[in-house]
Amino acid sequence: MQVINNHSSSEILQGEDVFSALDDFIRKHSRNYPVFILVDEITEKVCLPVLHEKIPGLQNAIVLRIHSGEHNKSLQSCETLWNQLTSHNADRHSLLINLGGGMIGDLGGFVAATYMRGISFVNIPTTLLAMVDASAGGKNGINLSGLKNQVGTFTHPIAVCISPVFLKTLPMRDIRAGFAELIKHALIADVKYWKEILKIKSLEHVNWSPLIATSVQIKKQIVAADFKEKNLRKTLNFGHTIGHALESYSMRHSAHPLRHGEAVAAGIVGELYLSKKILGFPSEKMDEIVEFIVSHFPLSELKAEMNQILSLISHDKKSVGKDTQFVLLKDIGLPVIHQQPEEQDIRDAVKFILDRFHQTTYSS
Repeated sequence: MQVINNHSSSEILQGEDVFSALDDFIRKHSRNYPVFILVDEITEKVCLPVLHEKIPGLQNAIVLRIHSGEHNKSLQSCETLWNQLTSHNADRHSLLINLGGGMIGDLGGFVAATYMRGISFVNIPTTLLAMVDASAGGKNGINLSGLKNQVGTFTHPIAVCISPVFLKTLPMRDIRAGFAELIKHALIADVKYWKEILKIKSLEHVNWSPLIATSVQIKKQIVAADFKEKNLRKTLNFGHTIGHALESYSMRHSAHPLRHGEAVAAGIVGELYLSKKILGFPSEKMDEIVEFIVSHFPLSELKAEMNQILSLISHDKKSVGKDTQFVLLKDIGLPVIHQQPEEQDIRDAVKFILDRFHQTTYSS
C-alpha cells in the first residue's frame, strides 16, 4: 500500500490493502464520534455495498443522501446537508466520508469545511476523474448562477482513499472524462508521461493504477508547492478556461450536458491552438495531441454560441479584474501562466474546437 503525502495536510492511500489502511485511519481519527457517509443515488446503490464489504464497521455510519448531477452542487444542497448533520447531532469531532465522483467530493468537502467552522472529511473517489483531480488538492466548492465552482474553500481532506475497484462500476463515458485530466497532467508536467499516454489505443483495457499514481504525484507536488494557487498551481487550470465555459454553456442548454472531463478535453484543444499562436507551441506536436484527443472523445454534437461562451469566459474565477487569465504551453512540460489572448484569438480558438470535433452547426 502506497501513502503519498508530500508534506500536505492530507494522506493519499493507494494500493492493494487500501481499505485496511483506511479502516485503521478512520478508527484513529473518529474515536467513537459520529461518522457520516455522503452518497448520491448511484453511489449508494453501486459503491456503498463495496465499502461496507471492505470495511464492515462503516455499516453503522449514518448515510447522507443527495441527488446526482452537477446542477445539484448548489447552496440549496448544502443547506439540506447542514440540516441533516444537525438533525443527527453532528459536532466538531464528527467525520464525513464523501463517497462518489467530483460533485460529491466538491460538495461534501465544502459542507464539511463550513459546518461548525469545519469538521474532518475523507474523500473516497469512485470515478477516474475524481481519483486524479477533484479528490486531492484541497479545493471544495459549489456552483452559483450557472458558474462553475464560484463559491468554495481551500480545505484538505484528512485522507483520500483511491481504489481502482470502483472503476469497474463506471460506464465508458465516465472513464473517458477522467482520461482528460491524465492528458492534462502529462502535457503540463511530464513529456515521458505523455509518451506513455500516447500509446493508448483503447480505453477498455488500460491498467489504470500506475497512471493514476503518476497523475496524483504530479498534482500533489504542485499543490504542496502552491496550495493557495498563487503561481504554480495555476498550471493545473490548463484547458479549463475554455473548458469551464463550454461546460457551463452545456449545463444551461443541453438535456445531456458535457461531463467535466469532456469539456476539459475540448478546452485543451482550444488552448493548444492559442499556445501555438501566442507562444509558438510546435505545430506538429499540437496536431498530434489534437488528433489523439479527438480520436478518444466523440464530441461531434458539441455546440456553443460564441458570444455566450465569451461572456462565460469573462466570468471565469481565474480572471483578474477584466483580464481573462489563461494557462498556455510553450512546449510539453513548459506551461506559462497569466496569458491574456485577444478576443479574436479566443473566438478563433473556440471555432477551432468546433471544427475539429466535426461540429456542423456553428453560431457566431
